[in-house]
Amino acid sequence: MSLYSKRRGGRSLAAIVAAMLVASVLAVVAGSPVQAANTSFEVKVDHDNNAATATEREFAGHDRYDTALRLAKNFAMSKGGRGSVPIAFVASGDTLVDSISVAGLAGSLSAPILLTKTGSLHGGVADFIEDYGVDTVYVLGGAAAVSDDAIDEIKGLVNEPKADRIAGADRYGTAAAIAAKIDSNGSWCGTDAASAVLINGASDMLAYGVAVQTMAYRLGLPVLMTGADMLPDATVDYITDNDIEHVQIIGGTMAVSAGVASALTSHGVDSVVRTGGDSASAVSVELAKLAGKDCAVTLGLVSSDRVALVRGNPDGVSSAPVLASSLTGGYMVPPLIVDDMLPASVSDYLAATPEKVGANNLNLGIVAIGGTAAVSEATMMAALDAAASSGVLTVAIGAATNTNGDGVINADDPVRPQALDTSSAPPTPQFMLYFNDDVEPDLDKLQDIVEVNGVPAVVSAAAQGVNAGNTCDNTRILVTLGQALNAGDTISIASSSHTLGRAEDKRLVPTASATVTAVAPDRSRPTARVLGIADASPTAQSAFTVTFSDAGGFAAGAQGIDPSDFTFARASGSDDRTISSAPDVTVADGGAKSFTATVTISGPLVAGDRLIVKPNVVSDAAGNKNSGSTSGSSAIKAQASPRATTVLMSELKHSAQAGWAVPAALVGGAVGDHVVNISAKGSGDAAGAAGNTWSMIFDRASTYDAAKPLDIDVRVDTKGERVTVRFNNGPATATLGDLMAALRANADFDSRFSVGFANCASGLATTPLGLLEVRDQVVAADGAGRTQGAIEVTFNAYLQTVNHDELLIDVLADAARRAKTTNDATGIRADAVGGDGTAAGGGLSLVTPTAFTGPGQKVRYEFETALTKNLPESRDLVNIAAGHAGATAIEGPPAYSAITAVTAVATGYAADAPTSGATDTARDRVDEDKNGPSQPRIAVSTSVKARN
Repeated sequence: MSLYSKRRGGRSLAAIVAAMLVASVLAVVAGSPVQAANTSFEVKVDHDNNAATATEREFAGHDRYDTALRLAKNFAMSKGGRGSVPIAFVASGDTLVDSISVAGLAGSLSAPILLTKTGSLHGGVADFIEDYGVDTVYVLGGAAAVSDDAIDEIKGLVNEPKADRIAGADRYGTAAAIAAKIDSNGSWCGTDAASAVLINGASDMLAYGVAVQTMAYRLGLPVLMTGADMLPDATVDYITDNDIEHVQIIGGTMAVSAGVASALTSHGVDSVVRTGGDSASAVSVELAKLAGKDCAVTLGLVSSDRVALVRGNPDGVSSAPVLASSLTGGYMVPPLIVDDMLPASVSDYLAATPEKVGANNLNLGIVAIGGTAAVSEATMMAALDAAASSGVLTVAIGAATNTNGDGVINADDPVRPQALDTSSAPPTPQFMLYFNDDVEPDLDKLQDIVEVNGVPAVVSAAAQGVNAGNTCDNTRILVTLGQALNAGDTISIASSSHTLGRAEDKRLVPTASATVTAVAPDRSRPTARVLGIADASPTAQSAFTVTFSDAGGFAAGAQGIDPSDFTFARASGSDDRTISSAPDVTVADGGAKSFTATVTISGPLVAGDRLIVKPNVVSDAAGNKNSGSTSGSSAIKAQASPRATTVLMSELKHSAQAGWAVPAALVGGAVGDHVVNISAKGSGDAAGAAGNTWSMIFDRASTYDAAKPLDIDVRVDTKGERVTVRFNNGPATATLGDLMAALRANADFDSRFSVGFANCASGLATTPLGLLEVRDQVVAADGAGRTQGAIEVTFNAYLQTVNHDELLIDVLADAARRAKTTNDATGIRADAVGGDGTAAGGGLSLVTPTAFTGPGQKVRYEFETALTKNLPESRDLVNIAAGHAGATAIEGPPAYSAITAVTAVATGYAADAPTSGATDTARDRVDEDKNGPSQPRIAVSTSVKARN
């Protein structure tokens, strides 16, 4: 082969056909749902002929020269060893730049790239040339890069190789001279045009060249150099002399300016395309994406289970021959540029690698080019973490029921003491193992590793757990013991060589432990709050309201309250009055956190009157009695025209999730009426009531081909609130497990929904998947999603009574406007208040826990709804009208219905203050025993709980 001839040529038909066949395989990977690899590992080699101790990096040289030698030896051995490497390139390890510009020529000649010092030949390079019988050595650059003495040393080696220099006037000229040696014109991905790669030739920009040199080696493309803002003459001459039609610029405009791109066009280049990015790392990611998808046909074999971490320089400059061909038996391995840390762009790329390649879980191997000085252990570990969706298996031990009262069964629920009772349903004791990934129950293994107090436990059963949506949850194992669990016992998973998982994805079971804890005894005493309103008018108040509260709740039944439980101290100088009655109170609902008692005085209250609660008046459910108060509480003066100061809303709590039962007839399987359950997760835009409007659509493409590899396309449309699952292709061997994997592998789906089998029968994962015969099959939500919340309106004075209908109208007016609905029984709320809060017209069901009985400042409403469209939001205006007849209507926007607030909202204690002159009422703008107007905005507060 002549190095000096130049001919225009295309790729052979055979090469194109072969590349297309490869691309048909790679398309399975490219079309797979985007998610991190199932597992990942660092690729290392065996250093002592013991496969179990493959713990060293193959390319971890002592320095840049040693790393280049290790790479060259890997390349040579892949070609057959001695005599199989007729040509080698030697570049300066001091300047490094020529080793990048030779990538295309080295690829066209299938040759390695070695580094030497400027003044003399590196001893390792000399040994390589002799050991592998290299016939011809091309030295890159002028004498300032590699001296003439080094060339003489090459010629003087035992095998007497030829040694020729390829050089130009500077690095730009050398790159052009190297490009001129390429025997045929290659094309960039997706073009048939004579192509060249253009990089910034500055020493601090070499990492961009390292990012592209592997593809340049594979494609046999010239790597030309430019300044950031100036196109050198040598580069222009090469482009015009060789009729280059396409130039691929590598790097953003900070690396190669837009002016340089324009200059290329003016010199006759037909197309100029940029692979951009704000860093060499970002550019390497974009090139890796091209290699795996759009460039797959042109490049041919591209590895789907290997990537390389490469320092931009010096260790990465000679890696192209190995990454382009020899590392994985002819498959190209994409290089990803890293520095002292793992760049975010590389981390994101690794996190987006597919979970499966075809039907197999992807175990992504990551190769480091260079030692830990080039690619640190921290960088490698970050890459491994980013690349693996499964990673290390973790487990937590918790109760199998909701023991902490938060309404959710998860690992936060402490295991409680349980007696041995095999006759109960379910039997006890039981606890749950909560894993971070799918596992299958294995009773034999669990009997080996589950311990109680350091002794092997009696494990009588192990079954798949279920989640809140009654879906078989493959991340949970329900364990039943044949022995009691007592307070203080420690349940543990012992260290072992046992593995758990599903199918071929088996990983070591980690250690874990949890302590069995009894419910902490309730030793807190109930508290008492006394409130009396003095000088109220027109109706004088003559009673104190005493509120007893306890966090643990009160038992149902009479509390035995009577007047002797209180002491009354009248205000100084007031008329003589005494306690006339204090009726006993019966707590109707066991567990109630509070109740009120009314203590009536034999005359109107006067400011300064005090009521003292004696100790041991009431008992909570645990038998604790109140401590009483020695000073008591004084009656306070009534305040006129109370106004609403705050309207607070709780954070929404999604108390129940919507579900979608996928019929067996739709996707295959013969177990039950439906075989796959989908349920919304408790967070995100499909949680709670929001999930009720989502739908799952199953479809088969019109181009479906059963002869092609399985391709299930999952897409989430948040605007349309639907998930589409399209079977593009798939063989008869496709299983329900494949469908589950495809759904979970879609990050948008997995963040919103859980998917599992309708029951926990074994073998469902391998049940054949019935691929649709009819298109666009819609599975609607079951409507079970519910969202809870609460609204609290606080006034600046005490209220005696509340007109709930009118207050709710005002509170919800803004929400009604946004929802374009009327504020009536068919709109945003129910027309009934209290009771079960059932909506009359499917609107928002608002209830108050108990009828409001004053005096009190806070009015609370709770809701649990299947609809979320009309819920109030933070910053909604609450325009509470003054409580007088003929209140001004609150008008909605012109296109919407008017929402009218009518008369009084809340009735306070204070009457109009008398004015001078019995008939002078001019200053009375509102009856002072009614509320005044106010305009607070709704605020969301963590102090307000969705349910008391």
